[in-house]
Amino acid sequence: MVATSEEVKPGKIISRRYFDREIVIYRTETGEVSVIDAYCPHMGAHLGKMGSLDKGIMRCGFHGFQYDGAGSCVATEYDSPPPRAARLRRWDVREQSQVVMVWFDSEGRPADWEIPLFEDLDWSRPRWKTYRIRTHPQETTENSVDFGHFTKLHGFVDGHITEPLRTEGPILTSSYLAMRPYGLPGKTLIKLPVAYDVTAVGLGYSQVEVQIKTLGLNFLVWVLSIPVDDEYIDLRLGLAAEKKLGPLVPLIRRIGLGILSGEVDQDLNVWEYKSFVDPPAVAKGDGPIVAYRRWAKQFYPKASSSKSIPIED
Repeated sequence: MVATSEEVKPGKIISRRYFDREIVIYRTETGEVSVIDAYCPHMGAHLGKMGSLDKGIMRCGFHGFQYDGAGSCVATEYDSPPPRAARLRRWDVREQSQVVMVWFDSEGRPADWEIPLFEDLDWSRPRWKTYRIRTHPQETTENSVDFGHFTKLHGFVDGHITEPLRTEGPILTSSYLAMRPYGLPGKTLIKLPVAYDVTAVGLGYSQVEVQIKTLGLNFLVWVLSIPVDDEYIDLRLGLAAEKKLGPLVPLIRRIGLGILSGEVDQDLNVWEYKSFVDPPAVAKGDGPIVAYRRWAKQFYPKASSSKSIPIED
């Protein structure tokens, strides 16, 4: 994820730093979203600061070079044809479920899987919150299968896995149910059963349906990890409520996101300061950590495909 759909308004140019590089996001008058490298290949001006849009054409304000939606330079303001090297990198973009996403591959290979389309007609627009965290996408996604920490860190009780972890290519699914106790200090008055249906697609996209049947409430939650650089990620949390709640939707979204954020706050010191133990000394009750890590390995470059510097004799 590089932006929400709501953030990318027609004609507006957004600058972001993700994947240890500068990118620019914009929407044309026809509604198409584009993501491009931020620096003009002519003389290096930052298009987030010096760019302007006219009928889908990006114009650099430094020398007036113009680029179409494919990244090709289509005109200069000189009496000469555009240089062949004047070409912007255009990222592979998907916009669905109110989210703008790009495909990232460290070696520049094209996308070889998709995030499944989700039917969201019954859900409100998400309410969002962003965390900047010193951690890695694999760590935050691992939370969804780290069953042991739900009771020990987040205070749930009587938890159990209702559907075992399953994987199919880039998709991982799992379901579990746990009781959330409420009451006075030292005395539990009520336990609310909370059911979670988790779908992770790659290490940057997790979608969770949360059901609290006792209260008749369902939430749809997005947990999206975006690498900023080698040290930090942006963790974007989104929460949607059912449209049938009508005028209560804004209140329910605010309360639901507040509860979700409170749980993420409890995880921050873990993510920020933990070391990556591999292999972990897992115990019964941890959940399918080892299976998750085996699945996650597919998203890293193979050692044989890594670029190397030739050494001359």
